[in-house]
Amino acid sequence: MNQVEPNSSQYGLKNDWENVQEILEEIIPVYDKTNRYISLGTDLKLRKRGIELLLAEFKDRYFTILDFGCGTGTMTCLFREMTRSNDLVLVDPIPAMLRVAKKRTGEDGLLAVYESLPFQKTSVDAAMAGFSLRDARDLDAAMTQIIGLLKKNGKFLIVDLSKPDSSSKSFLISIYWRAIAPVIAFISSGRLGLKFGALSKTFNRLPKISEFLEVARRHGFQISKTEFSMVGGACIILLEKS
Repeated sequence: MNQVEPNSSQYGLKNDWENVQEILEEIIPVYDKTNRYISLGTDLKLRKRGIELLLAEFKDRYFTILDFGCGTGTMTCLFREMTRSNDLVLVDPIPAMLRVAKKRTGEDGLLAVYESLPFQKTSVDAAMAGFSLRDARDLDAAMTQIIGLLKKNGKFLIVDLSKPDSSSKSFLISIYWRAIAPVIAFISSGRLGLKFGALSKTFNRLPKISEFLEVARRHGFQISKTEFSMVGGACIILLEKS
């Protein structure tokens, strides 16, 4: 398998990482509510659909799974609605977020960033990242860490924002996150909602869809399934370690 060394890449939040993490910590009280509004009600549907695709890969077999960037625990809650029989560990770099997620889900959790994951090599069957991989400081380093801890044929589910290859679609989506989403967030959640404008920063740093898929392949992943919605501005991507 041809893997890439975890050197700095052009993709990721880089120096904006700490600022975005600070904003995420501030908006914890309105995080879930505001996400419902600014995603026009699609975020839960996308998460559920992604988990359905992941579970179908294992066909009721037992597997271990990590919830990366677990936030307030939404992905894990949805996962547990569909299955209770698999070992799951929450992972997030923000202590306050992890505390909320652990209390909400009753699951164990670890404080860690994508670029330095405290797990043994080839020790986990699956991982999922719900609207969090875009917040990695360095995408290449994150992908190196993730594929390293997955077992052979391990699965990695990504549900996130995406940047279409089409320049016109990408421009329209950028306008939405920069100008429209903060207004919706303010109406739904007040002044704290305005901080969701930071999403435009994370969207602008995203690779285009074709570029991200190429990054995944370079790190040794096969593309199992892809589904897109919101004019290509949101994605479900299921990867498999080859």
